[in-house]
Amino acid sequence: MSAVHYRLCGHPLSGSNMRRLHLTVGTAALVGFILTGQYMDRVHAHLEGMPDGPRLLYRSAHIYLLFAALLNLLLGAYVAPVPGRALRAAQWAASAVLLAIPGLFTVAFFREPWLADLERPWARPAIYLSLAAVLMQGVVRYAGGMPSRAPTRDASRNALTEHSA
Repeated sequence: MSAVHYRLCGHPLSGSNMRRLHLTVGTAALVGFILTGQYMDRVHAHLEGMPDGPRLLYRSAHIYLLFAALLNLLLGAYVAPVPGRALRAAQWAASAVLLAIPGLFTVAFFREPWLADLERPWARPAIYLSLAAVLMQGVVRYAGGMPSRAPTRDASRNALTEHSA
């Protein structure tokens, strides 16, 4: 790609692309959450009469999918690129993990309810990876310096005006 393309469209790993990716994955995971709820309702009669173990695993994986969707939507709303190559690499690594989490929870939803002994081979790593990635995002943001966003006020909008009647 040419330098002109990068200047016009932004680097493929730019902050706006990162935000867009998190928002897209978060929205898709939110749709997945709705669809897995419909699946439990229509295919498994809202899990009525199902043994406790599989019912617990279906419901928890369903809620974990919502958790992953909200994490990605939140990060998509607030993530900003940090200065420094190493910090940016760490930020992208944490983002990549968080982008993969909804997929792990989706696999957990369909596979884990039927495993013996309430095993969680997909949900458990996804939960720990979520924690690690969120902590890494926080550390990277802190190490990269928090943005200074002093509130700016438009005096003309906030001033009290008197109207004569």
